[in-house]
Amino acid sequence: MEFKLKTGEKIYFEDQGEGVPILFLTGFGGNTEIWSGQVNYFVQRGYRVIRLDYLNHGRSDRVEYDLKIEDLADEVLQLVDYLKLKQPIGIGNSMGTAVLLNILSIRGWDFVTKAIFVDQSPKMINDGDWHFGFKNLSMTNFDEVMSEPIVRPAYKKIDEFVFKNSKSIDQAYPFSQPKNRSLVKGHALKDWRFVLEAADRPVLFILGEKSPFFNFKEGKALKKLNSNVEVDVMRDVGHIPMAENPAEFNKLVLRFL
Repeated sequence: MEFKLKTGEKIYFEDQGEGVPILFLTGFGGNTEIWSGQVNYFVQRGYRVIRLDYLNHGRSDRVEYDLKIEDLADEVLQLVDYLKLKQPIGIGNSMGTAVLLNILSIRGWDFVTKAIFVDQSPKMINDGDWHFGFKNLSMTNFDEVMSEPIVRPAYKKIDEFVFKNSKSIDQAYPFSQPKNRSLVKGHALKDWRFVLEAADRPVLFILGEKSPFFNFKEGKALKKLNSNVEVDVMRDVGHIPMAENPAEFNKLVLRFL
């Protein structure tokens, strides 16, 4: 389905099932089908599953101007308001975590019932205060590291069903990392710890033990930010646990819900 934004561009979204809404937000360069291992599982258990492609992603329109995390958050909020979603469960992977945290900074924690963040640190820059950012990223090497192509987020391989669905969209609607470099750089400069510190709703971080981007040992630091934060580490998966091992991921989410 297509939704027309206030600016005139159209974004693609899927709205399946009935019941408590779950809003799935994907990462940089991803598309709705990266969550295809979750759809039937949660729909069959009485949830309403909403997925979308941001501008420049998947089946949504391409734009010539540089996008920011704030733009993506606004797209999501426009769709949420259009669908009249009330207190959805928010689940974000990678950059989708930043989009959700941006939304929570605007609407407050009353926006969600619960929030789940998948393999993403709230602060990507490593410094004297924070050692759990993106790889070895620091302000000293920022331009160098953030100019590198982002490849091989999975540890072993993606679930065959999910891979087939997601790959077909990637091939039909190619994503350009170079044209969206400013988006991921802007994402990397954010520090969302203050949003987590204000959380008065249950929060779950699901981290990949073999993530090539983040250290799963950041779990202890995340718990220190807020007593409402829980952390689960999935073994033998990388940066996209929901696509690498959908069955285990789904069980962890359902337990939390």
